Amino acid sequence: MAYRIIEILGNRHAGFILCLVVIINLAVGSLVMNINPELYPPFFPFDLKFFFQPTLTVHWWLYLLLVTFSLFGINMIACFIESIIRIRDTTTGRLRLFIGIFIHAAVILTMVAHIYDGFYGNSGQATLSPNPITIAGIGDVSALSVHSTKHPDGSLKDTEATLLIQQPGGSTSQQRIAYNEPATFEAAQREIIIQGGEERAAGVILIRKNDGELFKMMPYQPQHIGDGRLTLKGIYQSQMQVLIAQFVWEKLSEQPQLLTIALSEQMVRHNKITIANEVLGYKEMLKVPVVAVMTRYNPAIPIILLSLLVAAIGTILQIYYARAQAT
Repeated sequence: MAYRIIEILGNRHAGFILCLVVIINLAVGSLVMNINPELYPPFFPFDLKFFFQPTLTVHWWLYLLLVTFSLFGINMIACFIESIIRIRDTTTGRLRLFIGIFIHAAVILTMVAHIYDGFYGNSGQATLSPNPITIAGIGDVSALSVHSTKHPDGSLKDTEATLLIQQPGGSTSQQRIAYNEPATFEAAQREIIIQGGEERAAGVILIRKNDGELFKMMPYQPQHIGDGRLTLKGIYQSQMQVLIAQFVWEKLSEQPQLLTIALSEQMVRHNKITIANEVLGYKEMLKVPVVAVMTRYNPAIPIILLSLLVAAIGTILQIYYARAQAT
């Protein structure tokens, strides 16, 4: 009776139909996601939890896919069990049955890996700069440099960045990332994937006109000049698309002054300030690398590697069997 149930569940015609339904379901899902892009975040990962937080009618294709995917999985498991039973009870054609066992096992493992990753994997986005941030499972990560290369026509070719990673154990390392070249950790279960990057203005160097002394100005790191102190409040984009820097000049017994200069060597009338009877002019910009990344955690990598090994063994056996039949 039990074997009869396994035969019914593992019906090859039903398995073929279910496989086609799964493929059609995936195609419909792609169309629905393309028609309703506003429902999905940018760089949408394979995250099944998203579709249940909350459940929406527009995601009907995913819920149907999980049903057909589960039925197809049951069919594969039944075929796998049936092959094991048949190989136990037969003395001829065992190699062909072994091939079926390995192929079915590879498909089952691949399906399990995708479901496991979908519910237990996760992803996120982060912006990296010289100030380190903590990324779960990796450590404290900061950006050391970023560089973009372009095609002859000026279009973007690639963006690469160098990251400094301090792991929880105290060890540090540098990792280079670029498009299609993520940094991987824990046997590729965790990844840092670049999405873009640039060097952004972070501070400014001022030069004192009378003696040429330089002052490195970073936000909210005041410099004492004469009998007062000058603080960089921030760097902003003006309505004329020119970067400007705002400073606060503070002196005892006087009200603080808000001063603005243009960060351009060409704007000679607006790229200097006068404080304590001294003229400070714009010398150069201080830039820092800023890199936008996606972090990805896929706990199913070991299962995927196992499925590849099983599929490779099944393929080798199939080639050997085909050659044996041809001779």
